Amino acid sequence: MSRSIKELSLHYDPINESNTFTSGDFVEGRVVLEVTKEIKVDSFFVKLTGDANVRWTEGSGDDETTYSDHERYFKLKQYFIQESSKKGESEKNTTLVNGETYGPVIRPGSHVFPFRFQLPQQNMPPSFKGNHGWVKYVLTVKLSRPWKPTSTTYTELIFVLRNDGTNDHLLQPQAGTQDKKMKLFGSGKMSMTVTSEKTGYMQGETIRVFVDINNSSSRDVKLKYSLKQQQTFIAGRSTNRGFKHIVKETRDRIPSGEKSKFTVDMMLPRDLTVTIENCRIIKVQYELKISLDVSFASDPAVTFPVVILPADQQCPPWQGPPGGFQPYPPPQPSPVPYPGELPPPPSGLYPSLYDPTVLPHPGAAAGVYPNPNPNPHAIQSGFHPAPSAPVYDPNQSTKESSPNVPY
Repeated sequence: MSRSIKELSLHYDPINESNTFTSGDFVEGRVVLEVTKEIKVDSFFVKLTGDANVRWTEGSGDDETTYSDHERYFKLKQYFIQESSKKGESEKNTTLVNGETYGPVIRPGSHVFPFRFQLPQQNMPPSFKGNHGWVKYVLTVKLSRPWKPTSTTYTELIFVLRNDGTNDHLLQPQAGTQDKKMKLFGSGKMSMTVTSEKTGYMQGETIRVFVDINNSSSRDVKLKYSLKQQQTFIAGRSTNRGFKHIVKETRDRIPSGEKSKFTVDMMLPRDLTVTIENCRIIKVQYELKISLDVSFASDPAVTFPVVILPADQQCPPWQGPPGGFQPYPPPQPSPVPYPGELPPPPSGLYPSLYDPTVLPHPGAAAGVYPNPNPNPHAIQSGFHPAPSAPVYDPNQSTKESSPNVPY
């Protein structure tokens, strides 16, 4: 930074305890500029952008190929000082926001420039940072002077999905049954009925699953369950997928000829990456799998999709299977059925979480608010938002890792 500019800093006001924003929220703050002597300015503005980006490399040497893609959701800009020759000009894919304008000369001292934006009412993906891509919502300030390098600073916002109460399918229980008849190395058959409380769970919540097993085969089996995360990055026709097990456990043995019931609880990490299904180039999805471990044979399994929501968007808990579900020690008479019919799981592995008719588009209109006033509850200089969701283990990726893409 130039010696004549002592400070160029950017501050925004948190609107909740979690320091997050969502569609339609207002982003208010101020830019602080302190100069030691009088300076002349060509352009001085603050902008708020939302973007997704993917990039990865495959092969090496002459066979090395890089894949990348980008998606912009919006670009909002408020000028404090604008070149007189460019005033009134439209900017491609940019929504200009009215605010207080100042002359091109800034006198020595400390100056505060307030700004105010409204995030577009669009269906945009949440903030995300992964192995081969990211979704970022960034406030940036740029100060341009004649014959001087451009001074710039930025800070990220944490954007989360809005829970508008329209995703009723996330509250529905899921049920599935799997049977297996032993042919080699055994005889008889085994069956398993699995019921999950619901489809949507918030970060830090516990997934509860009820499992009813009837092992009428001549083989002993073990109950296994797992929650797997899949991250998918898309660039044109090329796709890069990586997998990570969030939970992976093996439970008690079910001896031959016995029946057992289990209640399986899986606590989700509070920093678990939320589901992303409304981004064209990045997907984050989860699969719950309950299976029976059968030695020297294929394992019968039931799989369900799971949707992870932000911690402050709780889905009301289900009260368990109708009629209650009490574990009983083997052996037991015929298994207790679940009264009533539960709705079948949604078609496809991952049901549509968002309205497909609401697509993100660049340049969505934002509210215009002239002459905004600074918020009296200003945050302290040096404030930084919490980091985005953690990058999952690159050792689980099916492709070669690449460093995070710069802004």
